[in-house]
Amino acid sequence: MAQGFSLALALALCVVLTRPRVRDELAELGFVWPVLGLFATVLAVALLTLYLPASPASAPVWRLADLPGVLSINRSATWLEIVKLCGLACIFGVGCVHGARGERARTTIEWITLLGGVYAALSIAFFLAGLQVRGRLSGGFLSANSGATVFGVLAVISTAFLIRQLRRTARLDQGDRLRKLATPAGSLLFIAICLVLTASRMGMAATGASILIFLAWDLASQRKVRITVRPRDILLAAAALVIVGGASIPMWTRVDELNSDATIRGLIFSTHWRAFLVSPIFGHGLGSFNDVNGQALTTENYSVLWSIRAAHNVYIQWLEEAGVAGSLPMFALVAAITLISALHVPKMRSGKTLARGLVASSAVILLHGITDYALEVPSIAASWAFLLGLQFAFTQWRS
Repeated sequence: MAQGFSLALALALCVVLTRPRVRDELAELGFVWPVLGLFATVLAVALLTLYLPASPASAPVWRLADLPGVLSINRSATWLEIVKLCGLACIFGVGCVHGARGERARTTIEWITLLGGVYAALSIAFFLAGLQVRGRLSGGFLSANSGATVFGVLAVISTAFLIRQLRRTARLDQGDRLRKLATPAGSLLFIAICLVLTASRMGMAATGASILIFLAWDLASQRKVRITVRPRDILLAAAALVIVGGASIPMWTRVDELNSDATIRGLIFSTHWRAFLVSPIFGHGLGSFNDVNGQALTTENYSVLWSIRAAHNVYIQWLEEAGVAGSLPMFALVAAITLISALHVPKMRSGKTLARGLVASSAVILLHGITDYALEVPSIAASWAFLLGLQFAFTQWRS
């Protein structure tokens, strides 16, 4: 299914590139070659693991199979991961197309907010109807924590869009202003309810930190900060807090589980960190987690490790699978896109608030990735790649 998804992403890029104007817009973007160079380095390292002789530490695995050893202990899985990475590159390109012109980017963000609110409302309806297997809202994902990552990103983007609308409608009469604010405010409320119903402690913390980053950045960039608060505004905010607070009750019931969850995460992290140290340069090959995890099973850790399909830490898993040689360029790639986008925001003529929201939303994924595996879900990884492309192009828009 993930391979079919990657093919669909590639076809989407091919379709949008059929328009000459779109190709011209992409040609105007700067800093493309450094980004392409880092991505090509990641792919090159992954390809090398398919052919370079295995290290002595990995050789026993190949001897058991009576096959000539290479660095990747699961070549088919590595090939599949390479294809998936190429699919993510394609959707990054589609995101760049959406951000290459300011009006198109703003419309895209408006639709993300609107559809995010609809998605959140449907998720609440399915949750209340008991149409989920688990007791926590998951938004259609197999894990509520994955849902928390998605709703966290949507919450940051919706907050940025709402603040932009508050500023743009400041001089309108109350009726017109309320009509223009209804959609972003309603979407943000539904998204916030979904977030707390996931009962994801780290998801809530990552989202809160990301929103604080955005608000601090946005306030610091304002020459004059003028806040007008009316009694009606206080009542609406209080009502929203009561609703969100009531929905957060399931999360508070999970506070007692912190110690046991930390112990489980600690065992997973330590086991797979040791696996990384066995082959620190090139790792065990992209997509090799299940194979490495199976080799690490013992009678002591079996109850924790037998059912997991990810390391619950995106950084440890990348180091384990790609080694330092493959992980550093990938980490540098994300850092470069984020830094280039952030540094270009002050140079924008309009849309700065929305651009800050896009950049800050990545912090949700980067922080939650410390304790969870949302990026292992193809649709979440593709969504983030699209948002990275959107912010990369949007922040470079000048006209």
